[in-house]
Amino acid sequence: MLLHERWFTDDWKFPIQWSAALTAATWIPLGIALGITALAVLIWKKRGRRDFVPGPIQLGMNWDKYQDLLSWMPLVIGVHAAVTLLVSGVSLRLFVPNLVLSESFLGAVLGLAQISVALSFIYGALTRLSAMALAATWLTGVLVFGPVRLLEHALFLGIAFFLFVTGRGPLAFDMALERLHRPIERLMPYAVPVLRTSIGLSIAVLAFTEKLWNLPMGLAFLETHPFNFFPSLGLESVGDREFLLIAGTVELTFGLLLMSGVFVRLLILALWLPFNLTLPLLGWSELVGHLPIYGIMGLLLVWGEERHESDQALMEGMGEHAGGSGRLKAGR
Repeated sequence: MLLHERWFTDDWKFPIQWSAALTAATWIPLGIALGITALAVLIWKKRGRRDFVPGPIQLGMNWDKYQDLLSWMPLVIGVHAAVTLLVSGVSLRLFVPNLVLSESFLGAVLGLAQISVALSFIYGALTRLSAMALAATWLTGVLVFGPVRLLEHALFLGIAFFLFVTGRGPLAFDMALERLHRPIERLMPYAVPVLRTSIGLSIAVLAFTEKLWNLPMGLAFLETHPFNFFPSLGLESVGDREFLLIAGTVELTFGLLLMSGVFVRLLILALWLPFNLTLPLLGWSELVGHLPIYGIMGLLLVWGEERHESDQALMEGMGEHAGGSGRLKAGR
């Protein structure tokens, strides 16, 4: 299960057990995750850097339609992130339910910053400035809650960079202002890789801080949310502790694979069930908290692995929506 135990437990009761980093509970899952990632990279290279899952072009979509599809993804990611930021801001939280802001001037500023960024992303107004504000909010959170808590949500830093580079895309107020809506051509090759790496880092860090290095919190969560399905399958020997170690290993493997950039479409499809299976059981907090992840997964499913064709299509599609001089020249 890929879920956030901190959102549904008394977070302050369960500090990270750093001593677990020197035990087999860390090194065995890490070794498994690194081994699987290395094997996947080798297979990916032998396949000529092609995914097992065909992309839109392989399924028959023409180049212009593919460009159009990718060009809408900044809007999708912006709106998905905006909902989470808006809910967090009005709830006096920083990005997620467990990062509770104090009822102080700084707390109010960080809450208002999230609300302002959310509205900017929804309307597509001054998107680049808001992306910078989102990055600054994340960095301020590092000072307030510490680097580990914010590394768990590095994906917001990736979203900030992505939207800073691409702009918010079509149907944006920025399109009425000269140059503010145009993508930054020299940074476009890094936009999706940085976003992909940031979400992979978030997942990998959470594998340690919420599971492998925090078994007491995981066990407390499972007492009220009995998600350990192994006994129902006849595997009675897999108790809650073993379940958490397995879940942490799977989560860490997914994170490292995303950061490696191999078999991206296959990986996104594999992640669909674990990310959604808990929604009917955990409700709105889980849905709202995961919305930015859903937006990123949608982009990665369309964009696929890091190839010149995908990067070029995103850049040309954004250039097409920028209007004026037409497409950005990338050379096919």
